[in-house]
Amino acid sequence: MKNQTNCRTLFRQRIPHAGWTRSGQSLVEFALILPVLLLFMLGVMEFGRILFVYTEVSGAAREALRAATATIHRGNDADRGKVTTAECTEILTRVYGTLVLTPRTQVTITVEYVRPSPGSSTTIVGVCSSDSAQSQLPTQVLVLNDQVYVEVQSQVSAATPLIRPFVSNLPLRFAGMRSVVPISGIAMPKP
Repeated sequence: MKNQTNCRTLFRQRIPHAGWTRSGQSLVEFALILPVLLLFMLGVMEFGRILFVYTEVSGAAREALRAATATIHRGNDADRGKVTTAECTEILTRVYGTLVLTPRTQVTITVEYVRPSPGSSTTIVGVCSSDSAQSQLPTQVLVLNDQVYVEVQSQVSAATPLIRPFVSNLPLRFAGMRSVVPISGIAMPKP
């Protein structure tokens, strides 16, 4: 019996009790899981940033469309319905004002004034663009049923080098169209 007691006490001394700390094992587990956890966190942050840029460019297209239809109604009676250089600049300035994370150099804004022709064809009356080589302001007065077509393009890439191989350059393109209703084309209630 005495021999069994000695074996039991020796065996119990080698087995750690539940209250003992295993700092070496915890450190190894932490070292194994840390790179996976950091990569996951970087992926979540990168996805959030790309989603923010996506929403930002979408909002810029919406603002460009709203600004393009709203600026036509300004000016005196002689300029009413015409798109001037100042109005084109105002449209671009208002769009650039909505951008926070996206650099202006990565965004291309094109506003086309389109006149529907009989049948399915259309005629481009004028273009207001962030690329000055493409801008040709309309010389004609815009009339009822003319349309404003807006296209905003950008590219977004990953900011962190670990994510870049997976997300190199994502093209973003948003477009919209509205009919132009000059003030003279709106039916006003009789006083």
